[in-house]
Amino acid sequence: MNESLINKILETLRSQRPCAVATVVATQGSSPRQVGAKMAVFKDGSIEGTIGGGALEKAAIGDALKALRRREPLLKEYRLDKRSGLQVCGGRVNVFFDVVVPRRKLIIAGAGHVGLALSLVAKVLGFEVWIVDNRRMFARAGRFPHADRILCGPYGQTLRKQAVDGSTAIVIVTHGHLHDEECLEAALRSCAGYVGMIGSQRKVRDIFARLAKKGFKRGALAKVHAPIGIDIGAESPEEIAVAIAAELIEVLRKT
Repeated sequence: MNESLINKILETLRSQRPCAVATVVATQGSSPRQVGAKMAVFKDGSIEGTIGGGALEKAAIGDALKALRRREPLLKEYRLDKRSGLQVCGGRVNVFFDVVVPRRKLIIAGAGHVGLALSLVAKVLGFEVWIVDNRRMFARAGRFPHADRILCGPYGQTLRKQAVDGSTAIVIVTHGHLHDEECLEAALRSCAGYVGMIGSQRKVRDIFARLAKKGFKRGALAKVHAPIGIDIGAESPEEIAVAIAAELIEVLRKT
């Protein structure tokens, strides 16, 4: 894989966009490129690299875009003859399409027992984990050596400063109702693909009512996962973390 192709893929991932990488994995007879030729295909149909150009490449771009939409790898054989309308060199080319997606980011607001347990589960699942807490004794590397980033400061102010997009999840598990409300208000003003808040149904209703008075619409509040997590009868911080992680997977797989 050449350097420009690698750099383009990395640039795309850093901007939280997926791409598909098409690789020639087998050839038979005459073909425009040999095994190992690669081409990256992006959501807008643009490419980097080539697997041979012409009608073959055009067909491969279409199949790469299908793989991107489905977020699933694909193996395709192309016949290069008059019947296929692709090429007339008479050979065959097998192309494997691998979908490369950016690592999803999880911002955990609250570095207590549940936040710690969830951060560990999330790392195993491949999330980029950020921790936010206003307490220095909790928001520290010694407690979260596995976290990608630890932020200590006022909850709302800290959350509002972060780059958040549709591949970001925000989980609110702070140490107080007022902090939860502060975090939820900041999360609702972001583009996060998932927002969840821990708490009883009464607590959730009270916070929603106060946010409604601040102008938040019912539709926006309805998208918040609260009480958070899939109902598995969880009680311990570790069990709650599993329930939240399961809901995260369920929701983010659909985005």
